[in-house]
Amino acid sequence: MKYRIKLLLAAVGLVVFACVEPYDLNFGSQKEILFIEADINDFDSLQYVIIKKNIPEPNNIVYRNIENAKVQLIEGTNKFYDCAYTTGGKYQLPKGFKAKTNTPYQLRIVMEGSTYESTLETVTPISPIERIYAQFAEKGIDFLGKKIDGHRIFLDTKDAETKGQYYMWQYKLYEKQSYCASCNGGRYFTTPAPLGRCVDDANLARRGVTYDYLCVSNCWDIIYSEEVNVMTDNYTNGQTIKGRLVANVPYYQFRNALIDIQQFSISKSAFDYFNIMVNQTQRNGTLADTPPAGLIGNIKNLSDKSEAVGGLFMVSSKTSKTFIIQRKESFGGLNAIGLFNGRQPTPEPMGNDTSRPPFAPCIESETRTKIQPIGWID
Repeated sequence: MKYRIKLLLAAVGLVVFACVEPYDLNFGSQKEILFIEADINDFDSLQYVIIKKNIPEPNNIVYRNIENAKVQLIEGTNKFYDCAYTTGGKYQLPKGFKAKTNTPYQLRIVMEGSTYESTLETVTPISPIERIYAQFAEKGIDFLGKKIDGHRIFLDTKDAETKGQYYMWQYKLYEKQSYCASCNGGRYFTTPAPLGRCVDDANLARRGVTYDYLCVSNCWDIIYSEEVNVMTDNYTNGQTIKGRLVANVPYYQFRNALIDIQQFSISKSAFDYFNIMVNQTQRNGTLADTPPAGLIGNIKNLSDKSEAVGGLFMVSSKTSKTFIIQRKESFGGLNAIGLFNGRQPTPEPMGNDTSRPPFAPCIESETRTKIQPIGWID
Protein backbone atom coordinates (compact mmCIF):
# COMPACT_ATOMS: atom_id res chain seq x y z
CA MET A 1 0.00 0.00 0.00
CA LYS A 2 2.79 2.44 0.89
CA TYR A 3 4.21 2.65 -2.60
CA ARG A 4 0.80 2.78 -4.27
CA ILE A 5 -0.06 5.74 -2.05
CA LYS A 6 3.27 7.34 -2.95
CA LEU A 7 2.52 6.92 -6.65
CA LEU A 8 -1.01 8.24 -6.35
CA LEU A 9 -0.10 11.26 -4.26
CA ALA A 10 2.77 12.07 -6.62
CA ALA A 11 0.28 12.26 -9.45
CA VAL A 12 -2.36 14.06 -7.43
CA GLY A 13 -0.64 17.33 -8.23
CA LEU A 14 -2.06 16.82 -11.69
CA VAL A 15 -5.07 14.61 -11.02
CA VAL A 16 -7.61 14.44 -8.21
CA PHE A 17 -8.04 10.70 -8.06
CA ALA A 18 -11.32 8.87 -8.13
CA CYS A 19 -13.11 5.84 -9.41
CA VAL A 20 -16.39 7.21 -10.63
CA GLU A 21 -16.38 10.33 -12.74
CA PRO A 22 -14.26 13.16 -14.12
CA TYR A 23 -14.35 16.40 -12.15
CA ASP A 24 -12.70 19.56 -13.43
CA LEU A 25 -10.44 21.01 -10.74
CA ASN A 26 -8.19 24.03 -11.03
CA PHE A 27 -5.84 23.77 -8.08
CA GLY A 28 -4.67 27.35 -8.35
CA SER A 29 -8.14 28.71 -7.62
CA GLN A 30 -9.83 25.95 -5.61
CA LYS A 31 -10.27 25.77 -1.89
CA GLU A 32 -8.40 23.12 0.05
CA ILE A 33 -9.21 19.60 -1.15
CA LEU A 34 -9.33 16.57 1.12
CA PHE A 35 -7.64 13.33 0.06
CA ILE A 36 -8.45 10.01 1.71
CA GLU A 37 -6.63 6.86 0.63
CA ALA A 38 -7.05 3.34 2.02
CA ASP A 39 -6.31 -0.17 0.79
CA ILE A 40 -7.98 -2.68 3.11
CA ASN A 41 -6.97 -6.24 2.24
CA ASP A 42 -6.59 -9.81 3.49
CA PHE A 43 -2.80 -9.91 3.15
CA ASP A 44 -0.89 -7.12 4.88
CA SER A 45 -0.39 -7.23 8.64
CA LEU A 46 -0.21 -3.43 8.94
CA GLN A 47 -2.86 -1.42 7.15
CA TYR A 48 -3.52 2.31 7.10
CA VAL A 49 -5.92 5.06 6.16
CA ILE A 50 -4.11 8.18 4.94
CA ILE A 51 -5.75 11.61 5.19
CA LYS A 52 -4.24 14.79 3.75
CA LYS A 53 -5.40 18.18 2.56
CA ASN A 54 -3.80 20.18 -0.19
CA ILE A 55 -2.84 23.81 0.33
CA PRO A 56 -3.42 25.38 -3.09
CA GLU A 57 -0.80 27.70 -4.50
CA PRO A 58 -0.66 29.25 -7.98
CA ASN A 59 1.98 26.87 -9.35
CA ASN A 60 2.29 24.20 -6.69
CA ILE A 61 0.42 21.94 -4.28
CA VAL A 62 1.51 21.38 -0.70
CA TYR A 63 -0.07 18.69 1.45
CA ARG A 64 -1.01 19.05 5.11
CA ASN A 65 -1.40 15.93 7.23
CA ILE A 66 -4.74 15.60 9.03
CA GLU A 67 -3.90 14.52 12.57
CA ASN A 68 -7.08 14.85 14.65
CA ALA A 69 -9.71 12.82 12.79
CA LYS A 70 -11.77 9.99 14.22
CA VAL A 71 -11.34 7.12 11.78
CA GLN A 72 -13.37 3.91 11.87
CA LEU A 73 -13.62 0.90 9.61
CA ILE A 74 -17.03 -0.78 9.71
CA GLU A 75 -17.15 -4.53 9.02
CA GLY A 76 -20.58 -5.82 8.09
CA THR A 77 -23.20 -3.84 10.02
CA ASN A 78 -22.08 -3.88 13.61
CA LYS A 79 -18.32 -4.41 13.98
CA PHE A 80 -16.16 -1.30 14.31
CA TYR A 81 -12.36 -0.96 14.13
CA ASP A 82 -10.88 2.27 15.46
CA CYS A 83 -7.77 3.51 13.66
CA ALA A 84 -4.98 5.13 15.71
CA TYR A 85 -2.99 8.07 14.35
CA THR A 86 0.73 7.44 13.77
CA THR A 87 2.61 9.94 11.57
CA GLY A 88 2.40 11.47 8.10
CA GLY A 89 -1.40 11.56 8.01
CA LYS A 90 -1.56 7.79 8.64
CA TYR A 91 -4.21 6.12 10.78
CA GLN A 92 -3.34 2.49 11.54
CA LEU A 93 -5.86 -0.32 11.87
CA PRO A 94 -5.32 -2.74 14.78
CA LYS A 95 -2.23 -4.90 14.25
CA GLY A 96 -3.02 -8.20 12.60
CA PHE A 97 -6.27 -6.99 11.03
CA LYS A 98 -7.10 -8.71 7.75
CA ALA A 99 -10.22 -8.21 5.68
CA LYS A 100 -12.65 -11.09 5.25
CA THR A 101 -13.79 -12.18 1.81
CA ASN A 102 -17.43 -11.71 0.81
CA THR A 103 -17.87 -9.22 3.67
CA PRO A 104 -18.84 -5.55 3.13
CA TYR A 105 -16.67 -2.78 4.55
CA GLN A 106 -17.23 0.94 4.92
CA LEU A 107 -14.95 3.76 6.00
CA ARG A 108 -16.25 6.50 8.32
CA ILE A 109 -14.28 9.62 9.23
CA VAL A 110 -15.32 12.46 11.53
CA MET A 111 -13.22 15.61 11.27
CA GLU A 112 -13.60 19.37 11.42
CA GLY A 113 -17.32 19.10 12.18
CA SER A 114 -18.10 16.89 9.17
CA THR A 115 -18.70 13.16 8.71
CA TYR A 116 -17.30 11.39 5.67
CA GLU A 117 -18.39 7.94 4.53
CA SER A 118 -17.33 5.66 1.72
CA THR A 119 -19.52 3.42 -0.36
CA LEU A 120 -19.82 -0.20 0.79
CA GLU A 121 -17.02 -2.28 -0.69
CA THR A 122 -16.69 -6.08 -0.59
CA VAL A 123 -13.60 -8.28 -0.82
CA THR A 124 -13.77 -10.98 -3.50
CA PRO A 125 -11.37 -13.98 -3.43
CA ILE A 126 -8.25 -13.97 -5.60
CA SER A 127 -6.64 -16.88 -7.46
CA PRO A 128 -2.93 -17.54 -6.94
CA ILE A 129 -0.32 -16.53 -9.50
CA GLU A 130 0.52 -19.74 -11.36
CA ARG A 131 3.66 -18.73 -13.24
CA ILE A 132 6.02 -15.78 -13.71
CA TYR A 133 8.54 -15.55 -16.53
CA ALA A 134 10.87 -12.99 -18.12
CA GLN A 135 11.69 -12.02 -21.70
CA PHE A 136 14.76 -9.99 -22.58
CA ALA A 137 13.91 -6.86 -24.57
CA GLU A 138 16.87 -5.35 -26.39
CA LYS A 139 16.45 -1.56 -26.39
CA GLY A 140 12.81 -2.22 -25.52
CA ILE A 141 12.37 -0.62 -22.09
CA ASP A 142 11.46 3.05 -21.63
CA PHE A 143 13.71 4.74 -19.07
CA LEU A 144 14.12 8.50 -18.58
CA GLY A 145 13.06 9.20 -22.13
CA LYS A 146 15.33 6.59 -23.68
CA LYS A 147 14.95 3.05 -24.99
CA ILE A 148 17.29 0.76 -23.08
CA ASP A 149 17.89 -2.96 -22.54
CA GLY A 150 15.84 -4.79 -19.94
CA HIS A 151 13.33 -7.52 -19.21
CA ARG A 152 9.59 -7.72 -19.64
CA ILE A 153 7.95 -9.72 -16.86
CA PHE A 154 4.80 -11.76 -17.54
CA LEU A 155 2.51 -13.97 -15.48
CA ASP A 156 -0.20 -16.60 -15.88
CA THR A 157 -3.15 -16.87 -13.50
CA LYS A 158 -6.54 -18.60 -13.49
CA ASP A 159 -9.62 -16.42 -13.64
CA ALA A 160 -12.54 -17.47 -11.44
CA GLU A 161 -15.72 -18.83 -13.00
CA THR A 162 -17.66 -15.93 -11.49
CA LYS A 163 -18.27 -13.09 -13.92
CA GLY A 164 -17.27 -9.58 -13.03
CA GLN A 165 -13.76 -10.11 -11.65
CA TYR A 166 -11.40 -7.16 -11.66
CA TYR A 167 -7.62 -7.32 -11.25
CA MET A 168 -4.74 -5.03 -10.40
CA TRP A 169 -0.99 -5.79 -10.41
CA GLN A 170 1.91 -4.07 -8.66
CA TYR A 171 5.49 -5.04 -7.98
CA LYS A 172 8.49 -4.46 -5.75
CA LEU A 173 11.90 -4.96 -7.36
CA TYR A 174 14.92 -5.75 -5.17
CA GLU A 175 18.33 -4.81 -6.57
CA LYS A 176 21.48 -5.45 -4.53
CA GLN A 177 23.11 -2.11 -3.84
CA SER A 178 26.84 -1.63 -3.28
CA TYR A 179 26.77 2.07 -2.35
CA CYS A 180 24.85 3.39 0.64
CA ALA A 181 25.70 7.11 0.68
CA SER A 182 26.33 9.80 -1.91
CA CYS A 183 27.66 13.31 -1.28
CA ASN A 184 27.24 16.00 -3.91
CA GLY A 185 29.97 18.58 -3.44
CA GLY A 186 31.22 17.11 -0.19
CA ARG A 187 32.57 14.09 1.65
CA TYR A 188 30.85 11.53 3.89
CA PHE A 189 31.61 11.15 7.60
CA THR A 190 30.19 8.40 9.84
CA THR A 191 29.35 10.79 12.68
CA PRO A 192 26.86 11.48 14.03
CA ALA A 193 25.77 7.83 14.13
CA PRO A 194 23.81 6.03 12.86
CA LEU A 195 23.22 8.03 9.67
CA GLY A 196 26.46 9.95 9.36
CA ARG A 197 26.47 13.08 7.22
CA CYS A 198 27.90 14.80 4.17
CA VAL A 199 30.28 17.66 4.92
CA ASP A 200 30.43 20.36 2.25
CA ASP A 201 33.70 20.90 0.43
CA ALA A 202 33.92 24.13 -1.62
CA ASN A 203 36.47 22.69 -4.04
CA LEU A 204 34.36 19.59 -4.76
CA ALA A 205 31.21 21.70 -5.07
CA ARG A 206 32.91 24.05 -7.53
CA ARG A 207 33.91 21.10 -9.70
CA GLY A 208 30.48 19.45 -9.42
CA VAL A 209 31.92 16.26 -7.89
CA THR A 210 29.71 13.60 -6.34
CA TYR A 211 31.36 10.87 -4.24
CA ASP A 212 29.69 7.53 -3.48
CA TYR A 213 30.44 5.36 -0.44
CA LEU A 214 30.32 1.58 -0.22
CA CYS A 215 27.86 -0.17 2.09
CA VAL A 216 29.20 -1.59 5.34
CA SER A 217 26.82 -4.56 5.01
CA ASN A 218 24.55 -6.22 2.47
CA CYS A 219 21.94 -3.82 1.16
CA TRP A 220 19.09 -3.88 -1.34
CA ASP A 221 17.37 -1.00 -3.10
CA ILE A 222 13.60 -1.39 -3.46
CA ILE A 223 12.06 -0.07 -6.67
CA TYR A 224 8.28 0.16 -7.02
CA SER A 225 5.72 0.06 -9.82
CA GLU A 226 5.26 3.38 -11.58
CA GLU A 227 2.28 2.47 -13.74
CA VAL A 228 -1.28 1.46 -12.93
CA ASN A 229 -2.05 -2.02 -14.28
CA VAL A 230 -5.70 -3.11 -14.11
CA MET A 231 -7.89 -5.54 -16.05
CA THR A 232 -11.46 -6.82 -16.24
CA ASP A 233 -12.28 -10.47 -16.98
CA ASN A 234 -14.83 -9.55 -19.68
CA TYR A 235 -12.89 -11.59 -22.25
CA THR A 236 -11.28 -14.21 -20.01
CA ASN A 237 -14.05 -15.33 -17.67
CA GLY A 238 -13.22 -18.74 -16.21
CA GLN A 239 -10.12 -19.11 -18.38
CA THR A 240 -6.40 -18.81 -17.76
CA ILE A 241 -5.05 -15.29 -18.08
CA LYS A 242 -1.86 -15.94 -20.06
CA GLY A 243 1.08 -13.67 -20.65
CA ARG A 244 -0.14 -10.66 -18.69
CA LEU A 245 2.61 -8.03 -18.80
CA VAL A 246 3.19 -6.89 -15.22
CA ALA A 247 6.59 -5.15 -15.27
CA ASN A 248 9.21 -3.58 -17.51
CA VAL A 249 12.52 -3.84 -15.68
CA PRO A 250 15.59 -1.91 -16.91
CA TYR A 251 18.93 -3.70 -17.07
CA TYR A 252 20.18 -2.01 -13.92
CA GLN A 253 23.16 -4.31 -13.35
CA PHE A 254 24.62 -7.59 -14.51
CA ARG A 255 23.74 -9.56 -11.37
CA ASN A 256 20.37 -11.09 -10.54
CA ALA A 257 17.38 -9.18 -9.22
CA LEU A 258 14.27 -10.35 -7.38
CA ILE A 259 10.80 -9.11 -8.22
CA ASP A 260 7.78 -9.52 -5.93
CA ILE A 261 4.59 -9.46 -8.01
CA GLN A 262 1.39 -8.61 -6.14
CA GLN A 263 -1.97 -9.56 -7.62
CA PHE A 264 -5.18 -7.95 -6.35
CA SER A 265 -8.85 -8.76 -6.78
CA ILE A 266 -10.50 -5.34 -6.68
CA SER A 267 -14.07 -4.03 -6.88
CA LYS A 268 -15.68 -2.56 -9.98
CA SER A 269 -15.56 0.92 -8.44
CA ALA A 270 -11.80 0.57 -7.85
CA PHE A 271 -11.34 -0.70 -11.42
CA ASP A 272 -13.26 2.29 -12.79
CA TYR A 273 -11.16 4.62 -10.66
CA PHE A 274 -7.84 3.29 -11.89
CA ASN A 275 -9.02 2.79 -15.46
CA ILE A 276 -9.97 6.46 -15.76
CA MET A 277 -6.58 7.35 -14.34
CA VAL A 278 -4.88 5.16 -16.96
CA ASN A 279 -6.91 6.78 -19.74
CA GLN A 280 -6.03 10.28 -18.54
CA THR A 281 -2.35 9.72 -17.79
CA GLN A 282 -0.64 6.63 -19.16
CA ARG A 283 -2.48 6.73 -22.47
CA ASN A 284 -1.98 10.45 -22.84
CA GLY A 285 1.71 10.39 -22.02
CA THR A 286 2.99 9.99 -18.48
CA LEU A 287 2.01 10.92 -14.95
CA ALA A 288 4.01 14.10 -15.53
CA ASP A 289 1.67 15.21 -18.32
CA THR A 290 -1.37 17.28 -17.42
CA PRO A 291 -4.53 15.20 -18.00
CA PRO A 292 -7.75 16.72 -19.32
CA ALA A 293 -9.57 16.56 -15.97
CA GLY A 294 -9.33 15.51 -12.36
CA LEU A 295 -11.43 12.79 -10.74
CA ILE A 296 -13.45 12.37 -7.57
CA GLY A 297 -13.64 9.22 -5.48
CA ASN A 298 -16.04 6.98 -3.56
CA ILE A 299 -15.96 8.96 -0.29
CA LYS A 300 -18.54 11.68 0.41
CA ASN A 301 -19.10 14.41 2.97
CA LEU A 302 -22.55 13.56 4.37
CA SER A 303 -23.27 17.16 5.33
CA ASP A 304 -21.95 18.70 2.12
CA LYS A 305 -22.27 16.31 -0.81
CA SER A 306 -20.99 18.95 -3.21
CA GLU A 307 -17.50 18.71 -1.69
CA ALA A 308 -15.07 16.92 -4.00
CA VAL A 309 -13.06 14.35 -2.02
CA GLY A 310 -10.01 12.89 -3.70
CA GLY A 311 -8.62 9.42 -3.10
CA LEU A 312 -10.10 5.96 -2.91
CA PHE A 313 -11.34 3.57 -0.25
CA MET A 314 -10.41 0.20 -1.72
CA VAL A 315 -10.89 -3.29 -0.34
CA SER A 316 -9.09 -6.16 -2.02
CA SER A 317 -7.91 -9.71 -1.81
CA LYS A 318 -4.20 -9.95 -2.45
CA THR A 319 -1.64 -12.62 -3.28
CA SER A 320 2.03 -12.40 -4.20
CA LYS A 321 4.77 -14.44 -5.80
CA THR A 322 8.49 -13.77 -6.21
CA PHE A 323 10.67 -14.43 -9.22
CA ILE A 324 14.43 -14.19 -9.81
CA ILE A 325 15.36 -12.19 -12.90
CA GLN A 326 18.48 -13.99 -14.09
CA ARG A 327 20.52 -11.58 -16.13
CA LYS A 328 22.39 -14.10 -18.25
CA GLU A 329 22.70 -12.04 -21.43
CA SER A 330 26.34 -11.50 -22.38
CA PHE A 331 26.41 -10.35 -26.01
CA GLY A 332 28.41 -7.30 -27.09
CA GLY A 333 26.88 -3.88 -26.64
CA LEU A 334 24.77 -4.81 -23.63
CA ASN A 335 24.87 -1.99 -21.08
CA ALA A 336 23.86 -1.91 -17.43
CA ILE A 337 22.64 1.54 -16.42
CA GLY A 338 23.35 1.13 -12.70
CA LEU A 339 21.26 2.26 -9.76
CA PHE A 340 21.92 6.02 -10.01
CA ASN A 341 19.60 6.83 -12.94
CA GLY A 342 22.35 6.25 -15.45
CA ARG A 343 25.15 7.96 -13.52
CA GLN A 344 28.11 5.71 -12.83
CA PRO A 345 29.30 5.58 -9.17
CA THR A 346 32.37 7.62 -8.21
CA PRO A 347 34.05 6.35 -5.03
CA GLU A 348 36.08 8.87 -3.04
CA PRO A 349 39.77 8.32 -3.92
CA MET A 350 42.03 6.81 -1.27
CA GLY A 351 44.66 9.21 0.03
CA ASN A 352 47.20 9.38 2.82
CA ASP A 353 44.39 9.21 5.41
CA THR A 354 43.90 5.44 5.79
CA SER A 355 40.55 5.98 7.55
CA ARG A 356 39.08 7.22 4.29
CA PRO A 357 36.93 6.58 2.49
CA PRO A 358 34.59 5.24 5.19
CA PHE A 359 31.84 2.71 4.70
CA ALA A 360 28.22 3.87 5.00
CA PRO A 361 25.36 2.05 6.77
CA CYS A 362 22.37 0.57 4.96
CA ILE A 363 19.53 2.59 6.46
CA GLU A 364 16.13 0.88 6.52
CA SER A 365 13.46 2.80 4.61
CA GLU A 366 10.67 2.24 2.12
CA THR A 367 13.27 2.18 -0.66
CA ARG A 368 16.15 0.33 1.02
CA THR A 369 16.68 -2.69 3.29
CA LYS A 370 19.54 -4.70 4.78
CA ILE A 371 17.23 -7.68 5.30
CA GLN A 372 17.76 -10.26 2.56
CA PRO A 373 14.52 -10.62 0.55
CA ILE A 374 12.82 -14.00 0.85
CA GLY A 375 13.76 -16.08 -2.19
CA TRP A 376 16.89 -14.08 -2.99
CA ILE A 377 19.58 -15.90 -5.01
CA ASP A 378 23.00 -14.28 -5.56
